[in-house]
Amino acid sequence: IFLNLLRNMSEEFVAIVSTLFITTILLIFGEITPKVLARSDPERVFRRSIGVIRFLTRVLDPIGRLLVKTADGIISLRHGKKVSEDLFITEEDIVSIVQVGGEMGVIEEEEERIIKRAFEMKQIAVKEIMTPRVDIVAIEENQTVKDLIELVEDEGYSRIPVYKETIDNIVGICYAKDVLSILAAKDCEEVKGMKVKDIMREALYVPETMNIDELLKILKAKKIHIAIVVDEYGGTAGIVTLEDIIEELFGNIMDEYDYDEISGIRKIDERTFVVDGTTPINDIEIELRVQFPETEYETIAGYLLEHFKRIPNVGEEAVIGNLYFKILAVGKNRIEKVMIKILGGEEIDGGSGETGENGSGSQEKGVR
Repeated sequence: IFLNLLRNMSEEFVAIVSTLFITTILLIFGEITPKVLARSDPERVFRRSIGVIRFLTRVLDPIGRLLVKTADGIISLRHGKKVSEDLFITEEDIVSIVQVGGEMGVIEEEEERIIKRAFEMKQIAVKEIMTPRVDIVAIEENQTVKDLIELVEDEGYSRIPVYKETIDNIVGICYAKDVLSILAAKDCEEVKGMKVKDIMREALYVPETMNIDELLKILKAKKIHIAIVVDEYGGTAGIVTLEDIIEELFGNIMDEYDYDEISGIRKIDERTFVVDGTTPINDIEIELRVQFPETEYETIAGYLLEHFKRIPNVGEEAVIGNLYFKILAVGKNRIEKVMIKILGGEEIDGGSGETGENGSGSQEKGVR
């Protein structure tokens, strides 16, 4: 009956009816129904359809590449730009989608941060996450295994750099597991009398300018967890571990022996904090919910040294924007602990500052 009705209709009307009919079928069975089914149980649908999708991808991929190359050749002759440059999703596109998802509440704040940090790994240099030279726990190559065992017990590290004469000449790495293996196989007293250089392994050296994305690939390929960071002159700049990279991506990770470590920041009350001098400014911004101005220094100690123009004394104070700083402890050549108190809004202005009676800078607003 439907076909007889179509025969009696004009060609224009038949075309309209056919278009509406086909469009409806495509919307129902090609768009709406598949999406509803996929959203109702995405994991089950994905598991069942992955085989078909993989097969179609392998079959159609050569055809798609051929069409893209053909279009590239035609378009580039006239415009000098390839079609394929605009066809594929870029990192910026993904980050924008993630940001929109975070604003809409589809993606949680922590998930958004992790995804963004994953893309930023190519721009983060090793020197930004390494343990600096002054904080390295190391042992001299001619010391005994007994000394090494005591150092491991005191410091709690399972990998100890070994240096020759000076820390700028790190020649290897000692592993606590190697010591345990040797102790199990030989006489304990004999092992304890051995030199550290007899059991150390070869160290991996990386430049401080290498990005952590590249470093992660190297550590995975070599199946090691620690590398020695060297500066442009070949001296030791610091050490970096696989855990440092993971923490840069996921945040601070503590194990059973890290119960005293809270990312170098101790909360006194809602507005007062005691911070280690080596704490990265980025960590302080996240923990205190404040924003520092851009600076060439990465730690709070460096930031305050830039402000004071010298190594301050214990008890010196400064007000920079909405933050009050008080120096609590100073080492030989660095700031070790500082108290930070939030006085007002969230953002601080690094262009001006006030310093207490022993400080430098503008005196008229100094906090005493």
